[in-house]
Parts: sequence; structure tokens; C-alpha cells
Amino acid sequence: MPRNPQTTAVVTISLPVPMAKEVDRRRKADHRSRSELLRDALRFYLRAQPDIDEAGRQAYLDAKAGKGLSPVYETADEFLGALHEATRRPGARRRAKK
Repeated sequence: MPRNPQTTAVVTISLPVPMAKEVDRRRKADHRSRSELLRDALRFYLRAQPDIDEAGRQAYLDAKAGKGLSPVYETADEFLGALHEATRRPGARRRAKK
């Protein structure tokens, strides 16, 4: 792809040496340039990210971090105690019909 100053921008990135070696290994195997390989990787990444407006950004980040999805118990006994309490609540269990 020819470089055209009106349609492209040069971006410099730093990679750990093992990752740079992997990029070079893969680009050689695919007979592509580093730029082509990294452009495709970025396209894939950007397409995989959900479109989120600013109002939903924090909720998305919390969900991604696993916050607010369920209580966190420090011990198995704490979890079992909460489970026991949940089964004792009215309506938690249906009585078996005789």
C-alpha cells in the first residue's frame, strides 16, 4: 500500500522483543509487511470492541471487571451461610404436593 500523506498517518509503537519477533515471524510467513499485519490486527481489535456512549462506559468497565454481578464471599462458609439464608426466605422453596 503506497503511503499517501493525505490518507495515512505514521504511528510509532514499542513492542516487547518477543512480541516483535512474533510479528516478524508471522509477517514473513504471510508475505506481508509489518504495517499490513498490524493494521489487520488493529482492525480486528477495533471491530471487536463494543460501541459504547459515555453514559454507558463506566457500567461497561464495571461489568468487564466483574463488579456488581454477584456478591463476593471471602470464605466458603460465608457463601454457604448466605445460601442457607436464601433458602429460608418465604417463597424460596415450594412445598412438595402430597
